[in-house]
Amino acid sequence: MELSEYMLKDGLKFIVGKWQADYVVNAFSNDLAHIPAAEFKSEDGRTFEDLKFEFFEDHTVKVHVEAGKDFGGTWEQTGMMDYRYKLEAFEEIPEGFFKDAAEKLDVLDGHLVFAIGFLAVALKKTEEGQITKEPDIGDLAPSEEDLNMNDIAGEYEVAKAKTFACGKFDLFTKEEIVADFNKRVENGEAKPEELADAVRAFEMIVEFTADHRVVEWMPLPAGVPEEAIKAALEAGEISAVKDGRFTGGGGKEWKAVNGKYYYNTGEHREMFDEVQSSWDELVFDEEGLMDFSSGLVKLRKK
Repeated sequence: MELSEYMLKDGLKFIVGKWQADYVVNAFSNDLAHIPAAEFKSEDGRTFEDLKFEFFEDHTVKVHVEAGKDFGGTWEQTGMMDYRYKLEAFEEIPEGFFKDAAEKLDVLDGHLVFAIGFLAVALKKTEEGQITKEPDIGDLAPSEEDLNMNDIAGEYEVAKAKTFACGKFDLFTKEEIVADFNKRVENGEAKPEELADAVRAFEMIVEFTADHRVVEWMPLPAGVPEEAIKAALEAGEISAVKDGRFTGGGGKEWKAVNGKYYYNTGEHREMFDEVQSSWDELVFDEEGLMDFSSGLVKLRKK
């Protein structure tokens, strides 16, 4: 199974930190009871109470067995719910089922579980570890070379918009949408006056200014008098007017970082209660079209 970048980040966050033996299960018992680590005793009277693991973000691990016995090793994530670790102390153990089971960590009810012979040992997390937070694009300063990247500046029209047409939800050109809409009108599935809403996205012009702003322009409603436009500007309802179009707000920011273009969508995003970046990379496809607005439209430079 190929693990996505998100899965690896989530897996790293889960495992990094300190873990301690919580309970032991004897596979030969009748009820598979969870025996507290401090109560399960080996033949020599020792318990699993002192068994501790510490996983680090650089994929190293330290295992404490008892006073004076610490072992180092490495770990890796092998699946959504499983990991594998290797200790220097295990190098002398012959390859086989016993070693394989001892080195495999399965996630079960928030525990990390591995096997030693007929015993399953469950570890509980006792302390979160330190994970270096990746800097957000918004926090990165452009280099001198990045500041000279201005090929993106200019005005763009909508070449494709995501909508339901031709029996699927996908990106279509205005011509494709109109052709499909006309067929639906002929079949009595749509009304002619609904066409304006179907192609409204194509009215937008997006301008990337030389001073690193992203401004979205829409046509002024037909027949609006100059007095009304002036009043809207003075009231702050719209921020600018030019070439028969208006925009609201001050626009969004764009910049180049590490040779790539990005813009700040201004959106608040969260995934599994973790705040995500509001910055999107501006990527051009094989047709030279720019992905924009979270993939809802593709832009073509005018």
